[in-house]
Amino acid sequence: MKGRILFVSLHLVKLIKRIMKKYLFIIIILLIGLPVSVTNAQIEKGNIIKLNLSPLAFNHFSVQYERVINPKQSFGLGFSFAPNVGLPFKQTLLDAFDDNAEAVEAIESTKFTKYTLTPEYRFYFGAKGAPVGFYLATFIRYTNMSTSQIYKFTTSKGVVHRPNLTTTFNGVGGGAMIGMQWALGKSFTLDWWIVGPFFGYMKGSSGGTDKMDDMDQQDKDDLKKDIEEFPIPLWKKDATIGNGTIDVKLKGPFYGARAMGICFGYRF
Repeated sequence: MKGRILFVSLHLVKLIKRIMKKYLFIIIILLIGLPVSVTNAQIEKGNIIKLNLSPLAFNHFSVQYERVINPKQSFGLGFSFAPNVGLPFKQTLLDAFDDNAEAVEAIESTKFTKYTLTPEYRFYFGAKGAPVGFYLATFIRYTNMSTSQIYKFTTSKGVVHRPNLTTTFNGVGGGAMIGMQWALGKSFTLDWWIVGPFFGYMKGSSGGTDKMDDMDQQDKDDLKKDIEEFPIPLWKKDATIGNGTIDVKLKGPFYGARAMGICFGYRF
């Protein structure tokens, strides 16, 4: 039964990914080009530009544009950017792998840059109507992330290698979120993203170079095994060790949650 559920989930994610690739440009155009007359006829100041305040302390930047299309509904488009930052929950990971010097070095050296694009539909339930009150949102999320880290390994002869591996990930997923938005006077809003889990599918490609003159075929086979057996639940890893090169293909589930976001907005 579990295998059948996983099979269906993977096919659903692949379908979302194909739809996202095909219609992303159209979604953006529709959000920008929704008729102004519809908004103006039904609600005053139906456009909001917001800044998410919650992730700023972690050097993450997140903005959203929301456009009301009728008294109960709106569309939005979010963009977030995290430039060259360390791993989230880094200390937790270090505590978990404190007895593995190679893992600790990899965690310490890892830096990533992430871009996220999130088209969103909202339905407001309150008597005041959009864009104020309790709402349910459905969304699609596209994420591009690049990482850099030192991957330490030791050959059978005791020689320590530290190649720098760079990895690029691309993922598409979908989810739903509940939240609450308040009007602060006529020109400002406060939007609370309560919780919004999402699930999708992600692929990655990793590569690096290293001097391998001291390595025999058994050392290369051991390195390949070490990479492919690195514990990432439900992810498939396929490593190729060449003459001085390391290439890895990765794919697996992409999941998370939009939660506890506090967004300050300007209405116009």
